[in-house]
Amino acid sequence: MSNHPATIGKYRIERELGRGASSTVYLAFDPFHGRRVAIKQIHAHLMNDPDKAVRNRRRLHNEALLAGQMLHPHIVRLLDADEDANPPYLVLEYVDGVPLQAFTARDRLLPPAQVLDIAFKCCRALEHARGKGLVHRDIKPANLILLPSGDLKVADFGMAFSSTGETTQLMGMVGSPCYMSPEQVREEDCTTHSDMFSLAVVMYELLTGRRPFQGDTDFATLYKISSEAPTPPSTLRRTLPPQLDEVILRALAKKPSERYAEWGDFAEALLAVNRVMPTRKPHEREAERFAQMRALKFFADFHDAALWEALRLGSLDPYERGTALMREGELGESFCVILEGRVAVSRHGWKLVSVDAGVTLGEMAYLQPDNPVRSATAVAETDVLVLEIRNAALRQASEELQARFDKAFIQLLVNRLIATSEQVGAWDLSDAPDEAAGP
Repeated sequence: MSNHPATIGKYRIERELGRGASSTVYLAFDPFHGRRVAIKQIHAHLMNDPDKAVRNRRRLHNEALLAGQMLHPHIVRLLDADEDANPPYLVLEYVDGVPLQAFTARDRLLPPAQVLDIAFKCCRALEHARGKGLVHRDIKPANLILLPSGDLKVADFGMAFSSTGETTQLMGMVGSPCYMSPEQVREEDCTTHSDMFSLAVVMYELLTGRRPFQGDTDFATLYKISSEAPTPPSTLRRTLPPQLDEVILRALAKKPSERYAEWGDFAEALLAVNRVMPTRKPHEREAERFAQMRALKFFADFHDAALWEALRLGSLDPYERGTALMREGELGESFCVILEGRVAVSRHGWKLVSVDAGVTLGEMAYLQPDNPVRSATAVAETDVLVLEIRNAALRQASEELQARFDKAFIQLLVNRLIATSEQVGAWDLSDAPDEAAGP
């Protein structure tokens, strides 16, 4: 094991996590916040050459400025930076995971459904970055970290391009040769479509154990990227569905205009393939459930971070037709959001209403913790899927998530009150004497 400094700034160094061409990443302890962090420090010898020092300080400055703008569950968070230190360093969220390059060997490939789920999460993260005017420009397996939970983190925005003009751009050929888009090879402007191409290269490698464009030299690889059509992934892994070939080959189109128009389009195409994949583990279906929740009006005001937190806070429970989800008079320790199907709500044996996807059940037990008694019975009229969240769990969740649920609950109750008032008004008019109806 290589020697490492005892401290960097106020941070106590525990061990080296990784080493690249321009920097070393250390695991460190932040005594002020009582947490572990990752410190990315530029190699000291690169600061001796004035030209290299300028380039590396600029890259670190860009990464600090750009990463500091982003707050997304699938992007590594910047916590601190010292650009004036010698050598300079960044302090990042510590992610206890493995870079995806560990799963590119043919004997270590991930299940295809998991690759699709990872790519979907990457699309959402890069869509968030695009909203900040950023193009990553260095999407590759080493910069995508897989957590034990199956979650994903996008790292290293040191080569990112900002359309806002807030940073000094790194010019020339930027990126890692094997994952560059044709326009990067030609040193043209990079756009969202450039990152799409790079992500498709990563997917291809994770699915087949081979890169779509691989030459004996970097020059040969760049030539193939610019001029050769890739072999369909299913040719190299016969169990892959043909729909997946279509998605990846479209993202690998030579012309940016022939790729997906937006990240959302790419994500939806991945999701469509994932839905037809054979049996999947729960974490391989997170993308599908996230998209399902995102489409519901109830979650319209939840940003991505809150929506992912809600998904992981609760449990996804299927119920067969005729099953009681909750009963009148019982203590309510949780509430449900219907994701699929229809549920009948009754009180004192009388059916009140049928409710569909996007409606919550049992939320009054959460809103009235001093009297958490169910006021109605809910029975599945069809097979249903619900997201069940325990009241105690939501009260321990982030304040942001609690606020989002409170707002959504209030809006739901207001809508119910309006609907009830309209029904009562209609009943009053229909039962009124003829003379009261007007002349």
